Amino acid sequence: MTTHDLQIKNARILRNGELVGCDVFVSSGKISSIGVVQTDRASRSIDAAGRILLPGLIDPHVHFRDPGATYKEDFLTGSRGAVVGGTTTVFDMPNTKPSVTSTETLLEKARSVKTKAVCNFGLIAGASHENISSMMDLAKSGAIAFKTFMISPPVDREKDYAGMSVTDSGQLLQTMEGVARTGLVHCIHAECDSTVSMLTEKMKLENRKDPRAHYDSRPNFTEEEAVSDAIILASQVRSKLHIVHVSTKQAIDLISGAKKKGVNVSCETCPQYLLFTNEILDKRGPYGKFNPPPRTVEDRDSLVNSLASREIDMVATDHAPHTNSEKQLGFGDIFMAPSGTPGVETRLPILLTFVHQGKLLLNDIPRISSSAVAKRFGIYPRKGTIEIGSDADLAIVDIDQAWKIRSSELQTKSWETDLYDGMEVKGRVKFTIVNGEIAYEDGSGFASPGHAEFIRPQ
Repeated sequence: MTTHDLQIKNARILRNGELVGCDVFVSSGKISSIGVVQTDRASRSIDAAGRILLPGLIDPHVHFRDPGATYKEDFLTGSRGAVVGGTTTVFDMPNTKPSVTSTETLLEKARSVKTKAVCNFGLIAGASHENISSMMDLAKSGAIAFKTFMISPPVDREKDYAGMSVTDSGQLLQTMEGVARTGLVHCIHAECDSTVSMLTEKMKLENRKDPRAHYDSRPNFTEEEAVSDAIILASQVRSKLHIVHVSTKQAIDLISGAKKKGVNVSCETCPQYLLFTNEILDKRGPYGKFNPPPRTVEDRDSLVNSLASREIDMVATDHAPHTNSEKQLGFGDIFMAPSGTPGVETRLPILLTFVHQGKLLLNDIPRISSSAVAKRFGIYPRKGTIEIGSDADLAIVDIDQAWKIRSSELQTKSWETDLYDGMEVKGRVKFTIVNGEIAYEDGSGFASPGHAEFIRPQ
């Protein structure tokens, strides 16, 4: 008779598109047995009571502001929000203070945030023509991927983006060559810098300070133009291109066409693009400001359909909190407000609500929020699946529980700026298990930091 560390009994897991009842056992942080094993025992037991057991979600795009602007967020509040939403691993972006563009800053950040994290984390390193000589060392030191912005940073945040903003095509080609040599994924924020800059100046000359001026300064074709350039250059150097926060039908069409031609490209979108159109700027002003901006009804519907058809690979959150006072600057001049919105905690209930609405299938959820991420970023099958030998990163979810999102109850420090307040959703996480330990239990709270791991590509 085998004794395990943890038993999750009376769970249902997805197998070949069907829900199958089973028990899952965990030993030493790994899934050790799956099935109805009456003779096995465990030191601890959780009764899933027929609820769904999902592989722990992976969010490949968060900004937890740590180190640096921890008054907006830090790894404790950010990772607590993650586990409330069933997310067991996050990939944090490099535009912190200092920016993560060297081995020293990468390893120091890993040491610093590990003491606060209650979920696993990967660290994305910044990439530009300025740190090509450091890229291989960054990869060897554990960077999960690289990130480059094809757009200039806000004037007041240039230091935050140091070493990762590339607006010249020749320098971008050099950067892509450097990243390609590491074998890691190259994440690209695709907005055309020169066009956005020109249109922004045009708005200002016309004394446009209204929220819609943000949208008008970054129309659809500014994303389309940048995505096209990124695909062309990536195809020449055979890099693993990943377009972040895709927001337009035109970008989807370009990416789908490139995949058919054999270009190694993937993409993500975010809940804010699946839910909102540019009308959110009229309704919520600077709170609805994020980059790229929310688009049209046609774009929104195309994104949802492209998730179901697998043209879009995954759903990230681009969790990017700012304080209420910072956002309120945009009521007088939209260009004064920072871009970004929280979202790490609410991704899963929003996606499950789409399932109940018939826009997605339940079988889509683990793919777009877990397995596709793990496969693309080189951590599958350690992460992203429920299989014997995989890490015991799991979420027990009541997919039928209806509830209302209340911003004041979210974990983020910047809850006042949340866009989902009052939204009625269906699907709630009851337990989140990270590395075989209960990191979150609905109604009981959180584990102390200490079990989270710094995740590196296999």
